[in-house]
Amino acid sequence: MKAVSVDDLIWFGRNLDHKGVRYFDYSASGFEFCFTGKKAIADILSDSDKWKKNNQAVIGVFVKEIKNGNAFNGDSFWELDDEEPAQRIFLNKPENLVILFESPVEKTVIIKVLKLSEVAFGYAGLKNIKIDGILNRGKSVPEKTNAGGGKSVLEQINTGGSKSSSGKNKTSPSSKNLKIEFIGDSITCGYGIEGIYEKDVFKTSQERADKSYAFLAARELNAEFNFVSWSGIGLISKYVDESVDVPDTSITMPLLWPYTDKSLSLRLGLEPELWDESRFSPDIVVINLGTNDASFVRGKEERRLLYVNALRVFIEQVHARSPKAKICCCLGVMGQDLCKSVKDAVNLFKKDFPGVKIIDVKLPLQNEEKDGVGTDWHPSYKTHKKMADFLVKKLSEL
Repeated sequence: MKAVSVDDLIWFGRNLDHKGVRYFDYSASGFEFCFTGKKAIADILSDSDKWKKNNQAVIGVFVKEIKNGNAFNGDSFWELDDEEPAQRIFLNKPENLVILFESPVEKTVIIKVLKLSEVAFGYAGLKNIKIDGILNRGKSVPEKTNAGGGKSVLEQINTGGSKSSSGKNKTSPSSKNLKIEFIGDSITCGYGIEGIYEKDVFKTSQERADKSYAFLAARELNAEFNFVSWSGIGLISKYVDESVDVPDTSITMPLLWPYTDKSLSLRLGLEPELWDESRFSPDIVVINLGTNDASFVRGKEERRLLYVNALRVFIEQVHARSPKAKICCCLGVMGQDLCKSVKDAVNLFKKDFPGVKIIDVKLPLQNEEKDGVGTDWHPSYKTHKKMADFLVKKLSEL
């Protein structure tokens, strides 16, 4: 079997290189490749010894057979669009040898590896891949890409692509792909989708980033995407119990979002690196934050104003980093107490930046009786699908 360099793969989501390993930790981050052969094995590292079994990293392996390797363009994430992965792998060892594909006869397949669990728990780092066969680069697969999507079905919200980069992990080969960055909390991570409220205790095996509203919306738009999401996170506070009267600022999105992977960097003893926007320059940024802040605000006006100000400042941070991006601020599926506050923050931003296209979206509240509810009262898959459809319609208004 011969080794395949991590740079010969197509990457999506934020990733971080360290000592020859490429780490992909955020929800729905990962890589894909096409090869003709009988077997492919990945060597994937994780910090399994630092976590209880229920919080270890989980990846999904998607496999699609095609007739000819030349048919693989390498510029459409959705070229492989299966509802369920061929395998779900629990990274329960510090070093995991994962058989991605095996066949007694030679086949041409596209393999996609996707992080199903979130960055807040076990990490995933690709050390190497070995194949018994030939790597197919297809018609347009460049080296060191950050791929994921085809032409947008909503051309009216496509600003025409991203910047080029001379550094590592360049953006997608197509400048016409719609690119969306999703910034959020557990809802964006797909927390508890495969669990049942009041029946199940959370575990990473219930997380399905590939069934979250963000992933489904990106699929509807045939768009590339990046997730920056963390369960329990907010703008002024993490989730706190109603008996707590001080905010939990141990981690907030304004302290996490600017960096490639701050949590991983700290675990590895590294100085966190700032994310290079040219690696993924979004046309749209969707911000879904406030569900956890609401646990601290609890109707107190001075706390509500803190949230409004924090969101207003964060929107400006996003705009400063991606000045051409349109912005959508949404909230509401798990509670609507701060929906008016989102509107207030958006209106304050509009006064200072009247030329920026920005909308606020009040998401429909989940319907427990009709659609079911996941672990810890999180949205079910049915609710996520409804959220995605609703969001796509609203994005067209941009």
